[in-house]
Amino acid sequence: MRPPRSAVRLALGVVTGAVALACGFADVFRPAGPEAVTITYVGDTILHRDSTVPFSVVVEAKGGPVSAPRLSLTSSDTSIFDLTAGQDSLWAKRNGSATLIIRVESSILTDSAPTLAQSLKVLP
Repeated sequence: MRPPRSAVRLALGVVTGAVALACGFADVFRPAGPEAVTITYVGDTILHRDSTVPFSVVVEAKGGPVSAPRLSLTSSDTSIFDLTAGQDSLWAKRNGSATLIIRVESSILTDSAPTLAQSLKVLP
Protein backbone atom coordinates (compact mmCIF):
# COMPACT_ATOMS: atom_id res chain seq x y z
CA MET A 1 0.00 0.00 0.00
CA ARG A 2 1.38 3.41 -1.01
CA PRO A 3 1.23 6.38 1.39
CA PRO A 4 -1.15 9.17 0.43
CA ARG A 5 0.27 11.89 -1.81
CA SER A 6 -0.16 14.63 0.79
CA ALA A 7 1.94 12.69 3.34
CA VAL A 8 4.78 12.34 0.79
CA ARG A 9 4.66 16.06 -0.01
CA LEU A 10 4.67 16.95 3.68
CA ALA A 11 7.66 14.70 4.37
CA LEU A 12 9.51 16.11 1.36
CA GLY A 13 8.79 19.67 2.53
CA VAL A 14 10.04 18.95 6.05
CA VAL A 15 13.27 17.36 4.74
CA THR A 16 13.86 20.23 2.29
CA GLY A 17 13.32 22.82 5.04
CA ALA A 18 15.71 21.02 7.40
CA VAL A 19 18.40 20.87 4.72
CA ALA A 20 17.98 24.58 3.89
CA LEU A 21 18.32 25.60 7.55
CA ALA A 22 21.34 23.35 8.06
CA CYS A 23 23.08 24.95 5.07
CA GLY A 24 22.66 28.48 6.45
CA PHE A 25 19.90 29.48 4.03
CA ALA A 26 18.38 31.69 6.74
CA ASP A 27 21.50 33.91 6.63
CA VAL A 28 20.54 34.96 3.10
CA PHE A 29 17.47 36.78 4.43
CA ARG A 30 19.16 38.34 7.46
CA PRO A 31 19.64 42.08 6.95
CA ALA A 32 23.13 43.18 5.98
CA GLY A 33 24.94 45.32 8.47
CA PRO A 34 27.74 45.52 10.96
CA GLU A 35 28.77 42.48 12.95
CA ALA A 36 29.00 42.34 16.72
CA VAL A 37 32.63 42.65 17.79
CA THR A 38 34.23 41.34 20.99
CA ILE A 39 37.59 42.68 22.20
CA THR A 40 39.53 40.79 24.86
CA TYR A 41 42.69 42.05 26.63
CA VAL A 42 45.06 39.17 27.41
CA GLY A 43 47.71 40.14 29.95
CA ASP A 44 48.44 41.26 33.48
CA THR A 45 46.27 43.97 34.97
CA ILE A 46 48.70 44.64 37.82
CA LEU A 47 52.08 45.90 36.65
CA HIS A 48 55.24 46.54 38.64
CA ARG A 49 56.97 49.90 38.37
CA ASP A 50 59.98 50.04 36.00
CA SER A 51 58.97 46.84 34.19
CA THR A 52 57.89 46.02 30.65
CA VAL A 53 55.01 43.56 30.38
CA PRO A 54 53.86 41.90 27.13
CA PHE A 55 50.15 41.65 26.32
CA SER A 56 47.92 40.72 23.41
CA VAL A 57 44.45 41.59 22.18
CA VAL A 58 41.96 39.10 20.74
CA VAL A 59 39.23 40.43 18.44
CA GLU A 60 36.27 38.25 17.49
CA ALA A 61 33.44 38.92 15.07
CA LYS A 62 30.58 36.61 14.20
CA GLY A 63 31.86 34.08 16.73
CA GLY A 64 35.32 33.68 15.19
CA PRO A 65 38.69 35.40 15.54
CA VAL A 66 39.58 38.34 13.30
CA SER A 67 43.04 37.84 11.83
CA ALA A 68 45.34 40.88 11.98
CA PRO A 69 42.77 43.41 13.24
CA ARG A 70 43.67 47.08 12.89
CA LEU A 71 43.85 48.43 16.43
CA SER A 72 44.37 51.81 18.04
CA LEU A 73 45.95 51.53 21.50
CA THR A 74 46.39 54.43 23.92
CA SER A 75 47.07 55.00 27.60
CA SER A 76 44.79 57.37 29.50
CA ASP A 77 47.83 58.56 31.51
CA THR A 78 51.23 58.06 29.91
CA SER A 79 52.98 59.14 33.11
CA ILE A 80 51.75 55.92 34.80
CA PHE A 81 52.22 53.49 31.89
CA ASP A 82 52.84 53.75 28.18
CA LEU A 83 53.03 51.42 25.21
CA THR A 84 56.36 50.32 23.80
CA ALA A 85 57.24 51.25 20.21
CA GLY A 86 55.91 47.94 18.85
CA GLN A 87 52.68 48.35 20.86
CA ASP A 88 52.95 44.78 22.13
CA SER A 89 54.12 45.59 25.67
CA LEU A 90 53.31 48.02 28.46
CA TRP A 91 56.01 50.05 30.18
CA ALA A 92 55.11 50.72 33.82
CA LYS A 93 56.57 54.08 34.85
CA ARG A 94 55.14 55.06 38.26
CA ASN A 95 52.57 53.95 40.82
CA GLY A 96 48.91 54.59 40.10
CA SER A 97 45.98 53.50 37.97
CA ALA A 98 45.26 54.28 34.34
CA THR A 99 43.24 52.84 31.49
CA LEU A 100 44.43 51.12 28.34
CA ILE A 101 42.01 52.08 25.56
CA ILE A 102 41.79 49.54 22.75
CA ARG A 103 39.78 50.50 19.66
CA VAL A 104 39.13 48.38 16.55
CA GLU A 105 39.39 50.52 13.43
CA SER A 106 37.34 48.73 10.79
CA SER A 107 34.24 49.99 9.03
CA ILE A 108 33.55 46.49 7.71
CA LEU A 109 32.91 45.01 11.14
CA THR A 110 30.86 47.79 12.67
CA ASP A 111 29.48 51.26 12.08
CA SER A 112 31.17 52.69 15.19
CA ALA A 113 34.61 51.81 16.51
CA PRO A 114 34.20 49.13 19.19
CA THR A 115 36.28 50.02 22.21
CA LEU A 116 37.57 48.25 25.30
CA ALA A 117 38.74 50.26 28.31
CA GLN A 118 40.98 47.99 30.39
CA SER A 119 41.89 49.34 33.82
CA LEU A 120 45.51 48.70 34.86
CA LYS A 121 47.30 49.33 38.14
CA VAL A 122 51.02 49.98 38.65
CA LEU A 123 52.48 48.98 42.01
CA PRO A 124 56.02 49.28 43.42
